[in-house]
Amino acid sequence: MGNKNAPLAEKIDDVVSMPLAEEQAHITKQRKVDSRISLTRSTHHVEKLLETELARENVEIEHVAKNYQVADDYSAEIRQEGDVLIIPVIEEQVEIITKKVLKEEIHIRKHVNKEEFQQKVTLRNQEVKITKQKP
Repeated sequence: MGNKNAPLAEKIDDVVSMPLAEEQAHITKQRKVDSRISLTRSTHHVEKLLETELARENVEIEHVAKNYQVADDYSAEIRQEGDVLIIPVIEEQVEIITKKVLKEEIHIRKHVNKEEFQQKVTLRNQEVKITKQKP
């Protein structure tokens, strides 16, 4: 059985440990700018002269008296003679008999006046300039 002269060995049930050093690891993220983009928008104004020819039509109306009798089968049709549009106006007059009398004709002339027209207008356009810069 053992040595009688040896000190009594005590049984230690509770073990206490004390940490001396411990390593830990942490992960962190950082944003790194490796380039920058610069946008520049510019608006340009350009004056432009617009030119065109404008036409204006004037109408001249003239009543031409006729006052003569026409046949019953007279066709009072509108007609064109040169630049004049002629519209016959018929009136029935009652006597003992009915007869057609060409009362008048309406002559319509068309005149065209032309004039030059100019107006300055400002036109705009935009452009974008993209520049890539290193930090």
